[in-house]
Amino acid sequence: MNISNIITKGIGVAALGMVAVDSHSAGKIESSANQKKAKAGGLSDAYFNTLTQDSPSVIQSKIKNKFFGLQLDENLSAAFTGIAGYAKGFSSMLVSNVIPLALSAGIMMTKGITSRVFGAGLLAYGGLFIGREVLGIGKPDSLSTEY
Repeated sequence: MNISNIITKGIGVAALGMVAVDSHSAGKIESSANQKKAKAGGLSDAYFNTLTQDSPSVIQSKIKNKFFGLQLDENLSAAFTGIAGYAKGFSSMLVSNVIPLALSAGIMMTKGITSRVFGAGLLAYGGLFIGREVLGIGKPDSLSTEY
C-alpha cells in the first residue's frame, strides 16, 4: 500500500468514527428524553388515580397509594423506553448523516482510484459542511427574515 491509500483509508475511518459518535450521542439524548417523558406521563396518571375514588373506602385508598409507590420505584419500563428511544435517536442521526456514511463506506470498501474518488467526495462534502454550518456561508439569516 502506498501512502495515499493509507491516508484515504484513514480519512474513511475517521469519518465513520465521527458518524458513529454523532449517532451514539443522539441515541443517548433521545433515550433520556424518552424515559423522562414516559415516566412523567405514567406518574401523573397514577397520581391522579390516587386522588379519585368511586367509594369512600380506606382499603381502596391504601391499595392505590401502595400501587403509586410501586410505580415510583419501578425501572423496568424505563429500560424498554430507553432502548426504543436510543434506537430512534441513533437511526435518525444515521439517516441525516447518510452522505458522509456512504462516502466513507465507499472509501473503506473500494481500492485504488475509486477509493480516492470517494475520499475526494468526502473532503468536498466536509468543506461544504464547514462552509455552510460552521461559517454560515450561503445560509439564510434566520433573525432578519420578515413574516
